[in-house]
Amino acid sequence: MSHELTETNGQIEFAYLESDGAPWHGLGQGMADGAPLDAWKKAAGMEWAIRRAKVRYPTSFDPSAPMLEVPDSHVLFRSDTHAPLGVVSDKYKVVQPGDVLEFFRDIAHEGGLELSAAGTIYGGKRFWATAKIGEASPASLRDKIGGYLLLSTSADGSLATEVRRTTVRVVCRNTLAMARGEATSLRITHRTKWDPTSVKAFMGLNRAAFDAFIHDLETLANKDLKVDHAEELAVQIMGGDNDKVRASAGFVKVMDLFTKAGLGAKEDGVYGTAWGLTNAFTEYADHHVRARSAENRMVSSQWGPGAQLKAKALEVLMAV
Repeated sequence: MSHELTETNGQIEFAYLESDGAPWHGLGQGMADGAPLDAWKKAAGMEWAIRRAKVRYPTSFDPSAPMLEVPDSHVLFRSDTHAPLGVVSDKYKVVQPGDVLEFFRDIAHEGGLELSAAGTIYGGKRFWATAKIGEASPASLRDKIGGYLLLSTSADGSLATEVRRTTVRVVCRNTLAMARGEATSLRITHRTKWDPTSVKAFMGLNRAAFDAFIHDLETLANKDLKVDHAEELAVQIMGGDNDKVRASAGFVKVMDLFTKAGLGAKEDGVYGTAWGLTNAFTEYADHHVRARSAENRMVSSQWGPGAQLKAKALEVLMAV
């Protein structure tokens, strides 16, 4: 498929809150405000469970040949299609797709949050859900930022279980982790059993963390940046030899987004500010950086090099 969202029996394993707006890929099932969690689980295709079995192999092509086991290794597979998800240690602690949504039933609703999206990618090897914390406008009333709590994990060892605060800029759907201050994310490796109650202290800081982050963004929106200074900062963020960075397609695109082409780039508090350069980097990482597909770019922007680039941009610009 051209996208990494899982499709099983003709259904895309993704659901989203309709009032939050349609996703960029236009796929999945829209959910009404206040829809029950069980309806979300069905719409997101996350009703299946992860099963595990010992890894075995034949000693020859003879059907009667004995099967030997791979020590300390298990294969994880889907309960519905029996499709393999990954080979892991026998000590690997599984987090079920349903557990991700149950987290929001048991924990998130205590903080007044509502599910906003849930789904799986790579055939179910990774899955996640988000809930909205709130919304604010750091630069102008037309430049809205939504704050979200993201819970993500994997069934192939590629991701730890992580609870992270993140934001989405409404005008362009750019994402940016709340990567300032303490307790911005909580990671639990698959060597440890997932315990939702351990997240309660983290959850209690959600609204305060979002308000503090919006204050940071307001600081950026009030910091003017001339183009030459913005170019120097962009080189610092991207790293490497000055001349080579300036000649790169990525640098040229970021500066184009900063000066004129970025969505919302001409808004008050955005144009010619540190907030504008922040948005240039987030839009570049989320929508323009070279990738095998738009979906690979999405994975990178949330969990890979794209996320790291956005974090570096925020770090450098907040230090200005």
